[in-house]
Amino acid sequence: MSGCIDDKRAQEPNLEESSEKINISTEEKGSSYITTRDGIPLRYVIYGHGSPVVFVLGYGMTIDEWPHQMISNLARNHTVIVYNHRGISGVNNPEVPFTIPQGAMDLHDVITQFAASGELCRDSNDGLNSDKSVVLEMGNCSDLPVDIVGYSMGGMVALEYAKTYPDSVKHLVLISTDCGGTEKVPAKDWVIEEMSRTYNTPKENLERAGRILLTEEFRTNNPDPFTWFVDYGEVADPGAVQEQYESFISWKGVYADLPTIRNRTLVITGDQDIVIPPENGVIIADAIPNATLIIRQGQGHGMIFVEPVEIAGIIGEFLNN
Repeated sequence: MSGCIDDKRAQEPNLEESSEKINISTEEKGSSYITTRDGIPLRYVIYGHGSPVVFVLGYGMTIDEWPHQMISNLARNHTVIVYNHRGISGVNNPEVPFTIPQGAMDLHDVITQFAASGELCRDSNDGLNSDKSVVLEMGNCSDLPVDIVGYSMGGMVALEYAKTYPDSVKHLVLISTDCGGTEKVPAKDWVIEEMSRTYNTPKENLERAGRILLTEEFRTNNPDPFTWFVDYGEVADPGAVQEQYESFISWKGVYADLPTIRNRTLVITGDQDIVIPPENGVIIADAIPNATLIIRQGQGHGMIFVEPVEIAGIIGEFLNN
């Protein structure tokens, strides 16, 4: 769930223009669009150089809300690709709404198109702050499979993806997520109600996000809501956010398929997570044969915002090993 609020309105991308940019290299601080099979532009940014890792957003988030410290630390040794879910930038297909399985299909479009363009293969010696990416000869770089990191709802999409496209996944990192269906441990009713509620001001939205994502101890030690989520930019389209909410509420889940996931998997959860209780991490880690579980003490659902460097270190160590 997004906690970062800004009063700027997102610019609607040009569909024709976006399709022309699919195979064009992206500068470190720039962004462009990749187009899904049904013509929806997904905004993306690529950071760093090295083996590819694709980040999958949580509920209500945009790519600007990934903690910069987490992304920049991982981009020292990896090509980090972040992208928006469909509809987030205000362009959607009314006949193809966002669902968790559809999110997995969109992720497949992202990965396969980047693999075809060569963007997944970037010179690890070229440096994080290079002005342009260096595309290697495809024979010198293993562009597939890729590492995937999914946060919250993004973890659900990542699980659906690993079930559907297992051969294109190398490592799977699941942060604060559940397996869906009747097997998941649900949040309390008041938390679900808060997640679906609409507020009118940035401060109200921030305070709501704080109540859900951050621990009471953290909020007490950091009483100014405007210091809780320091990375922001594009604002998610409200209609897209509503579709996302409905998607994970109705998702049938993948519990029965978890034992078939053979990819090395890292499950990270916070012991004070009230959005997706930590028991869900235990369920996933117990069911996936090659899974490692890490429970962060004193952390809630928003731990990536509270300790981005520490989380990046845990992910980096797992991927590098």
